[in-house]
Amino acid sequence: MIHHVSPGAAAPALSFETLAHGTYDLAADAPPGGTFVAFHRGSHCKWTRFMLKELDDRIGDFAIRGLRVVAVGCETREATAALQDRMQLIRLPLGYGLDPEILVKDWGLSLTRDSSEEGAPAIHIEPGQFWVKSDSTIGLSAIQTGPSLWADATNILRAIDNTGKFPERDQG
Repeated sequence: MIHHVSPGAAAPALSFETLAHGTYDLAADAPPGGTFVAFHRGSHCKWTRFMLKELDDRIGDFAIRGLRVVAVGCETREATAALQDRMQLIRLPLGYGLDPEILVKDWGLSLTRDSSEEGAPAIHIEPGQFWVKSDSTIGLSAIQTGPSLWADATNILRAIDNTGKFPERDQG
């Protein structure tokens, strides 16, 4: 059964290894502003590369709001490390190795099989972005069925700020 992740609902469990920040566990040590989780398609995707670079560049804008930012995908440690090096990602906690089928079931992400994109794995997830509040409930979610709908960091921050001002909008 696919989990419907909507504002006000409890966030599904999420734990993964990162390249330079150890094991990340969504339920542990939630910062006051919560956590922004970006699930990405993989290094084959130019939109993923743009988004990860922007999150890395703008991580301070999240931090001043008390927000943690993490990005994670399904690629191997080696592929993720190559992506980190290629994009010169130095601040963004970058995770790897998640099972795409579990992300579909637990987080409601879309799955692509047999993509015609050059370098795409046989199975990969489509993007999903979630603001998980410090109480482990979903504040905002955006689940894409394709690679081109990612919000930019300015709009993500604006949405989080606005939802924080009007909490009645984040009730499931």
